[in-house]
Amino acid sequence: MHATQPTPQESAVLERLAIPPQPEVLRRIAQEARREEVDLSRVAEWIAADAGLAGGLLWVVNSPLFRRRREISAIRDAVLLLGFERTRAVVRTVALRNALSHLPEMGGFWKTGVRVGETCARAVRSLRRPELVDDAYLLGLFHLVGVPALRGVFGEAYGPLLREAAVHGWSGVLQKEQAAFGVHHARIAALVTRQWHVPAAVSTAIEGQYRVAHLETLGHTDAPDLVVALKLALRALAAEDNTRLTCSEWERLTEPLADYLGLADASALEAQVDGIAVD
Repeated sequence: MHATQPTPQESAVLERLAIPPQPEVLRRIAQEARREEVDLSRVAEWIAADAGLAGGLLWVVNSPLFRRRREISAIRDAVLLLGFERTRAVVRTVALRNALSHLPEMGGFWKTGVRVGETCARAVRSLRRPELVDDAYLLGLFHLVGVPALRGVFGEAYGPLLREAAVHGWSGVLQKEQAAFGVHHARIAALVTRQWHVPAAVSTAIEGQYRVAHLETLGHTDAPDLVVALKLALRALAAEDNTRLTCSEWERLTEPLADYLGLADASALEAQVDGIAVD
């Protein structure tokens, strides 16, 4: 599965979403990345001048994702701690979150998404892919952002699918979304994140998150591990929220996940999940 251009129907949905362009800070940071030597102090000044980005950066850097023993309160300290590439990733995450804040019921969505993102980051560490921690966090945060996006565009017409997903899982509504709206939530989420130049592995994993039995078709070398980490994270969180991965969905995933990870059986897979849950 390779990235494809949006269809006319998909483009119409994107236009109705009215997602604003990237803020000036992100464009400046992208230009800074092309310099031979990056000036972190200058980057910190740009971020500090944008209250929304500055507050979001401090919130993320003080979250369990970074396991800090003391709280960081200065933007410059946060940027120096994270380094350029990780600062850029966090700022992009915060900016995209802010850009989507007009969608319905996003407060609860972000609260759950942050929890999934942090758990997904732990899951990818358990796969011995620490270099994918930031991508895993992004995936956990945004993997279902297509749901409020479609709700924002189609309103009450989306209600029946919400109720069906609560019973049968989100993988069970993809075809009905496609038939009704010309696009499903995983696809529109991938298109939104691509618009904002989120790493290709993340947008590929978002679009292919339900293709666990066909991970080799995802078209990006890191996407399979990210999708697997997401499923492990959702299972680890099932005791507190099983709406994102139902028991029946997990049962169907057990065999392909165990095969991919080289585990003997379902019990070994559950043991790996338990290790993520208590990490």
